[in-house]
Amino acid sequence: MKLRLISVILAILSLSGCGWFGYHEPLDIADNKLPYWLKLNARTTDELNLVVIHATELSDMAEAREYGERILYESGTGASGHYYIDRDGSIEQYVPDNRIANHTSGWNSRSLSIELVNKGRYPDWYKSDHQVMLEPYPKAQINALIKLVRELESKYPSLKYVQGHEDLDTRMMPAEDNPNIEIHRKLDPGPYFPWARFLAAINLKKEMPPKDE
Repeated sequence: MKLRLISVILAILSLSGCGWFGYHEPLDIADNKLPYWLKLNARTTDELNLVVIHATELSDMAEAREYGERILYESGTGASGHYYIDRDGSIEQYVPDNRIANHTSGWNSRSLSIELVNKGRYPDWYKSDHQVMLEPYPKAQINALIKLVRELESKYPSLKYVQGHEDLDTRMMPAEDNPNIEIHRKLDPGPYFPWARFLAAINLKKEMPPKDE
């Protein structure tokens, strides 16, 4: 009888550790704000409706940080995501949720951006013969992404949609090596991203939300 009781208790503890019974292990997110974050436009989080999945198309987290810190606009800000997830599943936050990050033209004001460290087409992004995303996404990275999105869903009930960067920015441009050939500006997260597994684990819909005014 005692052994059966001990087994039941151990089973309950195991389930609670997996997120059952309302218990969720908090995510370890490193607060690593960009130097210019206070110059980004502020917003309330009540109208957030979209999560955008990106690939950094850079070699590693250090290079993603370098690119994120680059000043590109007269406002003294640059282009970056809100969250960055490394290949080992570690997460850093570059921009607070209540600031508008410059990540997807026309979709920034009500979205949160998650960048996955991935080489993509690096370093020949815009050459006509290099338009293939080559790097798979590690399991640890996708697991961390799922946990992060679940936490964001819980925190912001207004979130309803998720899309890939390539689904929202469909603009074409002349290839760097041959202006007579047009290529897609954005291909991320690309064919290696496990959409079926990801969508099955979250509540967001892969549908097109209303575009920013």
